[in-house]
Amino acid sequence: MNRLRTIFLILGWLAPLPTLAQTAPFTGIWSFEGDDNGSSTNTFINVSSVSYKDVNKFGANPYTTGYVNLGVNIQNWLTGACTNSEYAEFSVQPTGTARLTLNVLSFAFSRTAQGPQQVSVRSSADGFGADIFSQSTSENYQVATISLSSPAFTDQSGSITFRIYGCNPMAGGGLLKLDEIQLSGSSLPVTLLSFTAKPDGNRVQLAWTTTAEQNADRFIVERSTDLTEFIPVGEVPAKGTTDQRQDYGLTDPNPTPGTNYYRLKQRDLDGTTTLFKPVSAIIRTDEPAISVYPSPADADRIHLRLWNADGATVRLLNVLGQTIHGQLDRTPGEADFRPAQPLAAGLYVLEVLTERKRQVLRVLVK
Repeated sequence: MNRLRTIFLILGWLAPLPTLAQTAPFTGIWSFEGDDNGSSTNTFINVSSVSYKDVNKFGANPYTTGYVNLGVNIQNWLTGACTNSEYAEFSVQPTGTARLTLNVLSFAFSRTAQGPQQVSVRSSADGFGADIFSQSTSENYQVATISLSSPAFTDQSGSITFRIYGCNPMAGGGLLKLDEIQLSGSSLPVTLLSFTAKPDGNRVQLAWTTTAEQNADRFIVERSTDLTEFIPVGEVPAKGTTDQRQDYGLTDPNPTPGTNYYRLKQRDLDGTTTLFKPVSAIIRTDEPAISVYPSPADADRIHLRLWNADGATVRLLNVLGQTIHGQLDRTPGEADFRPAQPLAAGLYVLEVLTERKRQVLRVLVK
């Protein structure tokens, strides 16, 4: 294999894992206790703060007595026809490969005497095209409870946004008062947090992390140059059943020049196999590259991997810039620097000079 410098571009997102663990309950809450921030009871689901489009919080008293403790006061609603162009907005977003199901949206609402006479709700599930709730308002708090039974709220991997509209105020300065917005549902946990490929000379270091497994037997990594035919790179035993984070790794010793596609395959104890979208590694051969492995290095030997750099001059320096004398033993694509005397533990500088460039690497000796 040619000596290469390997540069990787990770393309695409991972396909979702199958259900490997029980669903986890989720509640998103916006209480308006002096701010518009939301909170989530589920670490796999992020919630936004509440934002406002073409309306604003009442400047003198943005938060006053609400349905529970404080609530928010929203003003400057257009009088006349209801255009659904003014609203309070908030979103929920699963993280990683988590998938979200929403069941119920609820919130408390009222108005001042001059405030919007009608309140309605729409969502991004249908592009904000139709009301999922509409009701007249009063000066006393009411509680809206909205069932989210549409398939568009089930098993979703993307963001879901809701907008609360106020319509037909008696005056633009009239207030719509909101409090205790709550979204409830559940999530399938993030089972695969990441799958990455990183350069290590003429090798590819593949790594992936899971947060939950159930009856998993092993992981298989495969490589392709055309996304059609994949060949095995290697296998790693899975942990079986666990709800703890697990980190895995595998080395591909023979990537090919050009674009390499890697995909991860999970095989369960019952024979079920799940494939994930590939990530790509673009391997360039036009520049020399040098790395030190392992790290920390041994006191009597520093191992180098050299690609397109067989004729490189190698010099080891201490932190004072003084040359450390030793011998360089070369093999194709690799070299061992053996100091004349064992090195003391600490940090050193390795200077590598090729015809094209000078590279400086920090070397930690144990």
